[in-house]
Amino acid sequence: MAFFQDHFTLSASEADLHRRIKLSAALRHMQDAASRHLDALGYPYERMMELHQVFLLSKVEVIFEGTPVPEQRVTVCTRPHPPKGAFFLRETHFEAEGEPLVLGKSAWILADCETHQVLRPSVFLWDYPFDPVAFDGSIARRRIPAPKEAAPLGVRPIRYSDLDANRHVNNAVYGDMVCDFLPPDLLSRHPIRRAVLLYEHEAQLGDELEIFGCPIQEKVWYLAGHKNGERCFGAEIELYE
Repeated sequence: MAFFQDHFTLSASEADLHRRIKLSAALRHMQDAASRHLDALGYPYERMMELHQVFLLSKVEVIFEGTPVPEQRVTVCTRPHPPKGAFFLRETHFEAEGEPLVLGKSAWILADCETHQVLRPSVFLWDYPFDPVAFDGSIARRRIPAPKEAAPLGVRPIRYSDLDANRHVNNAVYGDMVCDFLPPDLLSRHPIRRAVLLYEHEAQLGDELEIFGCPIQEKVWYLAGHKNGERCFGAEIELYE
């Protein structure tokens, strides 16, 4: 099937100090495009709620090949691919005037909307047009091991504005969280080239995440947030030279 296409104009508030799209804004536009695609296919959020089903983002890789800048009109292209195990796979591209800007690979789980218990893909019985073309589905197997050198960097309270309709921290918020705990002098000199985020346990209102991190290669950092001894998210961030 062809990509589902949408458009947005990057606002100044979505850009960082390099005038490049923030990681959180890229994640947010990817989520919005996937949601609008489901709407167009006849599977809006309200219909899924009636069936007690919800898609939750589990893993995502974002590669900044170029980057949108403020007031640039961006085309978003997204399409689903056949599941691997429990994961629904999705591919997303940002481009402008035919030039590639951002590539996203994501793995989603289908869950009960109340208990958030993971459901098998076979439960999803609708006529969902998976794209059979070749796609690198390695995001479904992606792991981010915690290095022994990871040290505490601080505590991040979870506030009301972090939450979405699923009553947990929205996936895009972790993009800001990661950037806030990277060394500011490093991030101010080296924009993000690639980011991988794994969402492992929910963080909810009133929780406090203990943030850990360390460099694991030159210009590559590990970051994670823990709650009550279990990892809520893990991230690997690669920076430009």
